Amino acid sequence: MLKLFKKKEKTNEKLSLPELVWFGFNYTVGVTFTAVFAALLYSNKVGATLGTHMIWIFLVEGLIAGTCAWAFARLSRVHPGNNGAAYIYVRSSYGRFWGWLIAFIQYSTLPVIVTSQIISMIRINFTDSTSFLFANWGAWSNFGLDLIGIIIYGFASCVLLLGMRAFKKFVNISAYLKWGTTALLMVAVIILFIIAGTSNFKEVIKHQSLTTSSFSNAFTTCFFFFLGFETYSTIGKNVRNPQKNISLSIVIVMALSTLFYVLVTVLMIGGITGIFGDNPNLQIFHQLGEKANAPWLGVIGILIMLVCTISLKANAGMQNALYSGGILEPLSIEGYIPAKYKQLNKDNIPFRASILNLIVTFAFALVWLIIPDLIQAISDTSKGITSPSAVIDYGTITGEASLIMILIYMFVISIALKLSWQKKMRHNKFEFTIWSLAFVFLGWQLVMWFIGLIEGFIKSINDISSTNATVSAGGVTQLTSNILQIVYLLAVVMFAIVWYFVYYAPKLKVRLANKTQAVLDEDFRVKDDWAFVAKNMQSEIENYLKRNVLINGNKENPNYAFAKNVRNELLASEGEWREDEE
Repeated sequence: MLKLFKKKEKTNEKLSLPELVWFGFNYTVGVTFTAVFAALLYSNKVGATLGTHMIWIFLVEGLIAGTCAWAFARLSRVHPGNNGAAYIYVRSSYGRFWGWLIAFIQYSTLPVIVTSQIISMIRINFTDSTSFLFANWGAWSNFGLDLIGIIIYGFASCVLLLGMRAFKKFVNISAYLKWGTTALLMVAVIILFIIAGTSNFKEVIKHQSLTTSSFSNAFTTCFFFFLGFETYSTIGKNVRNPQKNISLSIVIVMALSTLFYVLVTVLMIGGITGIFGDNPNLQIFHQLGEKANAPWLGVIGILIMLVCTISLKANAGMQNALYSGGILEPLSIEGYIPAKYKQLNKDNIPFRASILNLIVTFAFALVWLIIPDLIQAISDTSKGITSPSAVIDYGTITGEASLIMILIYMFVISIALKLSWQKKMRHNKFEFTIWSLAFVFLGWQLVMWFIGLIEGFIKSINDISSTNATVSAGGVTQLTSNILQIVYLLAVVMFAIVWYFVYYAPKLKVRLANKTQAVLDEDFRVKDDWAFVAKNMQSEIENYLKRNVLINGNKENPNYAFAKNVRNELLASEGEWREDEE
């Protein structure tokens, strides 16, 4: 008994399948996605009143994200289980340069995601003028709130430095707080849903409309809320049996995410009366308090959602610290960044890479939040505007992150198609078809995003020349937002290209000359999926062994002995992918 306990304690440092699903679901899913509903679901914006169309749009989102996730799952079977995921797949099929470019682009999404998490953690809870938490700081409100958010996020990110055991503990505590408060929100919205019946649906349907532009805007904005599997799939060294568990966890998390978003969207549309505000979650408690003639429910609701969003984003911050190191560590091994960042501690955490990521995160928060907030505050103050206009709002950030990840997903899907076409990876016609359709669909979304950005440039320039101070200030902030989005993308790509040829290429030339590069290249070759074939054969044999005993009445027969030996040989042949039998 004591030995068994010690064995489990020893392997407890790595994430099991249930833990990976739990962490992945917590990282991917939260209730802050409703913050984009004001601009998409039911608002005064022409062409953006999607209403109940958002229900099936989320199903489309889940289908496309699930298709991408399935490509990741398939590719994980024929690639090493090291840290890296998309980087390993691209590096193995398209070479060093494209592997580095995709890895750096993927890493560049983390600061964008962090920015969105900081906004949704603090800013949206303190900008409601009807709330007792309203930060009435005039044009400088966004600047002050985002600064507070950056500090809190920084403390959450440092939890990883305490080790994997402490990391798991704090992630679980924040997850319990997150889902406990989310459950209270769901109870409140279900009550409103029951009270309203179908009346809210009828009102929303009466005003809704759908255009190609509004659909693409909604898809790109909300696709962000399905992101995450490609990030936590980078930590192969921190997962037990990664070749099996990572792929399975991805599929489970995508299914649960789609179900959650569709359910909450249905409840929100049916529960909230009138136009959605910037934080529909607070509206739920306000409206419940009004209907129950209990204003205190609105006050309690504000506190509940404050705890919910802070715990939700602290959870994401802690996990980002781990996943970012998982992205940077393999780049250090190959020499794209200094070798010291590949060092792992006793928990297989690349702690130096995690510290580097924390520094980079603060630097990007300066670019994405502090500088735009200063531009907005100075512009609004000079025009006498006391109510701050947001340069970077939640929808803008989610759209930018989605765009970057769409690029990465298209690369990964193209690799799945390539290996399938070459018959190096097991697939069927259905998989090949849905991957092809997903690739075309995501390409279309890229085109539509750039069209929308160009239209935004034109509108913002026209608004700046307006004699209306509010419209003019809005034009300045909108132009700043558009410029920041396109400059960020170009800067990321240009930096990656320059870094490759100036920093990495000379080191590569030396390693090629002294024959040391070949060792590194071994980790970037497509491998066969024998481990999975062996597991399937074992399953068949195990079923046979049970039948054999029932038919023969005992295990004392030649067929049983032969099948048992084959099963043991198959188990031993799995090598590094052998799953521990407990």
